[in-house]
Amino acid sequence: MNEFIMQEVMQVQRDLLHYALTKHKKELGEFIARRTNHLLDDEWDELFVFYTTLWAIFCQPLVNRKTIIEHYIQTCASQIKSPTIRKLLHTWGREFPSFVRVIERESLSFVIAEDIFTQKQKRIAFDKPEIKEGHLLIGTLVSSGPAYSFFISCLEIERHVAETVIELLQEMFDEKKDVSVREFVTLSFPELLYECFLQLSSKYLSIESLEWEQPVYEQVAYVLQERMEEIHGNGPWIYVAIVLWKVYCGLERPFIQKPELYAAAIHYLTLVIVIPYQAATQKEIAKCYRISSRSMAIKYREMEESMAEFIAQIYKKIDHFEEGRILTPEFIPHSQITTEPNRHNIRRLIQKPNDSAAQEGHLFVQSMLTNKKSESLREQAQELLDQAFHEVNPKRRKELVHQALRLYPNSAAAYNILGDEATTLKEAVTYYQKGMEAGEKELGKSFFRDYKGHFWMITETRSYMRAKEKYAQALWLLGEKEKAIKQYEQLLQLDFNDNQGTRYVLLPAYLETEKYEKAEELIEQYDEPTAFISYNRLLLAYLRYGLHEEMEELLEQAWQTNEYVMDYVLKKKRPPTNSPSFYSLGDENEAVIYAKEHLAFWQKERELLGWLQAMAPSFKTKW
Repeated sequence: MNEFIMQEVMQVQRDLLHYALTKHKKELGEFIARRTNHLLDDEWDELFVFYTTLWAIFCQPLVNRKTIIEHYIQTCASQIKSPTIRKLLHTWGREFPSFVRVIERESLSFVIAEDIFTQKQKRIAFDKPEIKEGHLLIGTLVSSGPAYSFFISCLEIERHVAETVIELLQEMFDEKKDVSVREFVTLSFPELLYECFLQLSSKYLSIESLEWEQPVYEQVAYVLQERMEEIHGNGPWIYVAIVLWKVYCGLERPFIQKPELYAAAIHYLTLVIVIPYQAATQKEIAKCYRISSRSMAIKYREMEESMAEFIAQIYKKIDHFEEGRILTPEFIPHSQITTEPNRHNIRRLIQKPNDSAAQEGHLFVQSMLTNKKSESLREQAQELLDQAFHEVNPKRRKELVHQALRLYPNSAAAYNILGDEATTLKEAVTYYQKGMEAGEKELGKSFFRDYKGHFWMITETRSYMRAKEKYAQALWLLGEKEKAIKQYEQLLQLDFNDNQGTRYVLLPAYLETEKYEKAEELIEQYDEPTAFISYNRLLLAYLRYGLHEEMEELLEQAWQTNEYVMDYVLKKKRPPTNSPSFYSLGDENEAVIYAKEHLAFWQKERELLGWLQAMAPSFKTKW
C-alpha cells in the first residue's frame, strides 16, 4: 500500500509540474526572468533557474494573488480518485523549500534529515546510497504518505562543502530579526540558493588547485594570501587577489627577484578594484610587505595597465560597484585561469531524474535561457549606462545616459547618474524624483506590496532605493526637511534591516527638528552597541526630561561603548578635518565620525555639558 501511495504521489508531482509549465508558463517565465537575472552565472544558470522555478510554483502568488500550487489544488484536486492522495495534495499548499542535513540513513529507501534552521526532523524517501550523514539536501519536501519526498528533484551538497554552506545560511538567518523561517526562505530562496552555488564554485579554486608555470609564482600567491589574511581577515578579496595574480602571470610571465613587491602590488590593486572605500593606503600596504611605497606604486600601475581588459570584465559584472558591496568570487571571469571545471563539480552533485517531468522542466529552463541571450531594450540600455559610468567626459556621459533612456525610460539608474551630474540642487532633486518614479513603474505596485520590508535583499530594487535616498538628501539640503524625513521613513519601511544606513541620517534629522518621540522609537528599533546609539540615547534623555536620576546609568553605558567620544564632546580634542576612511566599534575613529556629525547638538546644551564636565574626573576611575 505504501509503495502504491508513493507511486501515485510521484504521478501527481509530474502532473503539477506539467500544469505549471503549460497553464502558467508566461507568468512563471516572466517572474523567474525578472527575479533571477541578476544572480545568473554561466557556470550554473540552468540549474539555478530550474530550482528557483520549483520554488516559485510553491511560494509566489503569480496568478490572482495565489500560488500555482494553490491554483492546481483548486482546479485539479477533485479529479484525483484516491481520497488519500487528495488529502496529501491539500497539505502541499503550505510547503516551502527546505534545507535539511542528513543525520541518519534508516534504510536503502529512507533517510532521517534535520532542518538546519528549526532542527525539526523528517523521514524522507531517498534511495540514493551515495547520500550519507552530513550531506545537505535542498528542495521542497511534500508529504508522500509514509514519509516526505522532494518535489521532482533536490540539490545535494556533499559533507565537506555542506558544513561551510550550513554555517553561512544560519548566519544569514540569524541576522534577520523577528522573521520566521517560512518568511526568510520564501522571500530569499534565490539568494540563499545563489550562496550555495557560490560556495560550490569557490570551494574548488585555491592556490593548490591552480597550475603555476614557475614555483616562485606560487610562492608569491602564498605570501599574498598570508598578508591579506593578516590585515583584512579571511574574505572573498583573497580569492580575487589570487585570480588576479594568476592572470597577470599568464599575461606577463614576470621575472621575479622580490616576491613581496609583486604580492604587495596585487594586494593594493585588489583593494582598489573590490572595496568601494579606502581600506588601506599604498604606504600602509608597502610597510606591511617591507618594501618602498614608490616601488609598489610603479608595479601596481604596471599591473593595472597590463590587466586593463580583464579588470574591465570585472567592473562590468559588478554593476557599478554597488555601495558597500564587497566583490565576491562569482564576479571573476574564469576564462583565463586553469583549474578543474566548476560546472562539473556542481553538476555531479545534482539529482536530475530521467523522467518526463524533469525533462519538461529542463526544456522550460532552456527556453528561458535562450530568450535571455537575445538582448532586450533594457539590456541594451544597461550597456550604455555601463559605458557612461566609466566615461570621464561629462558631456559624453550625459549623451550615453540619454540614449539609454530613449531605449528604456524606466531606468532609475540613468536618472541617478543625471542627478549626480546636476549643477544645482533643484536640478538634482528633479532627476532623483524622476528616478524614483521610473523605479516605481519598473517594479510595479504589486512588487511593493509583496516585498515591503525586504527590498534591499533584491538587487533590482537598489537603483530605486538609491534614487530615493539621494532625493531625500537633496531635499534636506534645500531646506525641505519634513519632506526629506518622510522619504527616509519610507526607506526604512521598505528595508527593515536598513542596509543603506538610513537610521544614521534620520536620527540626527529627528533631533534637529525636535521630533524626540520618533527619535526614541528609532533608537529602540535599532538598538546596537555603537557610539551613535548610546550617546544619542543619553542626549535624547536630556532633551526630553532634563537632568534626572537615570542619566548617570546612561552615561556609563555610553562611556563603555566608546570612551573617546567625551574628549570631543567636552572639546578636549578637535575632530580632524578629514573623516576617517574606516572605523571599528569602540575605537577613536568611530568617536571622530560621531563627533563630526553630532557635536552641534551637544554644544547647544550648556547645562548638559556642565554636568558631563563635573562627571568627567570619575570616568576613568569608576568605569
